[in-house]
This record gives sequence, structure tokens and C-alpha cells, in this order.
Amino acid sequence: MNSCLKEVRESAFSLVYYRNILQDHLLGLHLDIVSLLMEKELSDQRQAELHAKYYELLSALLDKGGKIVTTGHDLWRDYLVNLILYSENAFTEKAGAEPYQQMAPVFYQLVQHDLRSLQKLASLGGKEMRELVREKLGSTLCGELLSWDGIKITGKNNPVTSPILPLLESFQASADWAMLAPVLAEFYYSHGVGHFAKYHFFRWVVNNGTGCLEGVEEPDKIRLEQLYEYRKEQEKVIQNTEYFLAGFPANNVLLYGDRGTGKSSTVKALINKYGNRGLRLVELQKQDMKYFPEVLKILRKKPQHFIIFIDDLSFEDNESEYRELKALLEGGVEAKPQNVVIYATSNRRHLVKERFSDKEITGYDGDEVRRMDTIQEKLSLADRFGITLTFISPDQKRYLKIVESMVKERKLDISPQELERRALQWEINGNGRSPRTAKQFVDFLEGQLGLLKGANIS
Repeated sequence: MNSCLKEVRESAFSLVYYRNILQDHLLGLHLDIVSLLMEKELSDQRQAELHAKYYELLSALLDKGGKIVTTGHDLWRDYLVNLILYSENAFTEKAGAEPYQQMAPVFYQLVQHDLRSLQKLASLGGKEMRELVREKLGSTLCGELLSWDGIKITGKNNPVTSPILPLLESFQASADWAMLAPVLAEFYYSHGVGHFAKYHFFRWVVNNGTGCLEGVEEPDKIRLEQLYEYRKEQEKVIQNTEYFLAGFPANNVLLYGDRGTGKSSTVKALINKYGNRGLRLVELQKQDMKYFPEVLKILRKKPQHFIIFIDDLSFEDNESEYRELKALLEGGVEAKPQNVVIYATSNRRHLVKERFSDKEITGYDGDEVRRMDTIQEKLSLADRFGITLTFISPDQKRYLKIVESMVKERKLDISPQELERRALQWEINGNGRSPRTAKQFVDFLEGQLGLLKGANIS
């Protein structure tokens, strides 16, 4: 048995491309346990250390199990394969940029070596690890040694998981992981590398003047089909996004209109629809537009397509950032990559606040010339978006259709007459008519009907 443990440990330290995963805390715990199991005799202190590390690994795996994609088989193997899928190294970057068949033989020879080494690490799953630790602790063990073996954790349930689950199942079933190298490379090429495979939504986060992309763990799962009665408004942005993903020229898009009409939801729904085709969203705040060149530098060489999303965009008349946005939309010294477009939402058609005084003409003097230049500069900002879509608040009939569609989707039991009466009452007492108001009403209605149903059952 010691020779098998030695082989497992040596396999970990023989990794080449995937050597960076040795920094993972759980893998470190696993290897510490293997080292303790290899010792001929354990002192009382070392036995206590083995017992503590084993349960630390068990606890950490159960915690991670709900945050990673899992098959419901051995949790340790699933965790290790997740590390493989999301690793960023020379091979994964190469595989993400070009098809596997075009790579030099040395790449797949080394990755096959790594995959066989990682399979040896995976061989010590829950059942095997528990037996070895129980045998090592022997008579000093008080009670049964718990294990993750047999524990089924469903894991994350979102659109990102769909291409990952079949690959996880392949690793669980394969007798030789090296044979999965082409499939793994195809995953990197099709779905991205590291964070760009793990997440579809990102936000630009600035700490102490330094910015970075941060993956969104729990993004909004809104679908285009759930944005009822606004299909016509969506058609052009969907078409533009299709062109973009197909590699054709695509326009920057401004979604303008009344609040609560689904402008932001439409952009997020696009990612949920096309995320598995390589579409990603990067949310950038207005005040962080100065970091735009840094964002482009990160995205430029990635195989995915990116929507830079600026939500609720507008400027006061004394703000100068709109000039920076104009430069970004027009293209400065550095060209915008072909895999990047800008989608913005706003409640203002021209984005920059206008005053009645801007429209006053008092005479042909120098001040007027300067004022007119300023007005034209403000109005030209929105023109830099190739497509402008208008979302307006629904009339009463359209509002009631939205409510009815939401209630039907959630299968709520209420008569049409009662639903209409209560929806209109909510509109009067609330924030007027909008898809957002409709959703707030249906959320409230679902909770109320649920409580009444529970009370009647009891």
C-alpha cells in the first residue's frame, strides 16, 4: 500500500502544465494526508494531526460541493476535474486559442502525462481514503470514521453547467484520462479558459486604484421569453448579437426608454441565451470608463465575444466623462477589438442632461456659437451608437397581458376577473405600469396565495 501512496504523491509533483493546482488548499490537504499515511509509525500527535486533516478535508469538500459542478459520484474526483477544467496554464491558453489538431505534438504529449498523473490523485476517493485512514488510526479511533463517499450533492444549476456535466461524466467513467485530452482541449476552445469558462457574467471591480474582472457567482437567470410583450423591441438587438457571434461587423447598442421596461434584463437575457456559444458580459460602471483600455487589453486575445455593459448611463451637463465615452465609441488610437461591443441602457435619449437654456437663441454673438457647439456635442453622443432601441411603458392592456403571462408561467390559481382587479389596484397604489411593476405584483401575489394555501391545508 505504501508503494501506491508513494506513486500518488510522486504523480502530483510530476505535474507540468497543471502544476499550479498544487497551490489549491484542498489538494494540499489531500497530499498532507497521503504523506501521513506513508509514515511507518505515527506518534499520538501525528495521529491527531491525521484525524484533524481528514475531517478538515471532508468539511471543505462538502462546502465546495454546493459551489461547483458535480455529477453525484465521488466528490473528490468531481472537485479535481473542476480544478482541471478551470485551470489557467500554458496548455489551456494554447488550447483556448487554436484547435487541438493544430497544436504541436509536445503539447498533447505533456498534457496526457499530466492527465494520467491527476487520475492517480483522483483514485483516492471517499471510500479509499476512509479505509486507509481508518486502518492507520486503528485502535485509537473512537467510533465510526465519517466519509463523503455516498453523499450526493447536485451542485450548481445554471446555464454554465450544461457543457461541463458531460465532460465530468466522461472523467468519472474513463479508465485512461489521457485519452480525454482532445475532448478537454475542445472544451477550452469552445467554452473558454479559467474564469472565462467558469463564468458568463463579469463586473469590473476597482480596489485602491487597481481594477480587475470578477466573475459573478449568482447571475440573474432571466430569459428573453420571460420579457413578455417586448419581443418587437428585442428583435434588432438579438439580430445584432447573432451577427456579432458569427464574426460579422456588429453595432454598439443603446437601449433607451422608461424605467422598469426591461432594458437591462434584455441584455442579461442575451448572455443566458448565448453564453454557451461564447458570449460574455462585462459590467462597467460609468465612473470606471477610464479603465476601458485595461479591460480591452484583457479581452482582446480571448476567443469569446464580450458585451461591455454600461447600465443606467447618463451624464449631468457639468460632467466631462461623456467625451471619454464618445472617444471609446468612435475608436481612439487603439482600435476596439472585433470581439467586443458596447451595450448601454439609459432613461435619457441623448444621455447628457439638457436644459431649456440650452435651446435659447439670444443673438449672433460669440457665446451663442460656443453654446451651440456644446449642444451639438451633447446630442452627438447618442449618435455614436449604431442602434438605438426604445422601450416605453405599456398601456393598460399590455400591462395586464404581462401580468397574465407571468401568472400563467408560475401556475397561480386565481380567476381572470380577480387577477385584473388586483393588478390594476397594485398599479394605482404602486409605481405605475411597467414590466417591473407587474413582476413585483406577481411576486406579492404568489407569496400571498402560497400562505393562504398553506393555512387552508393545516
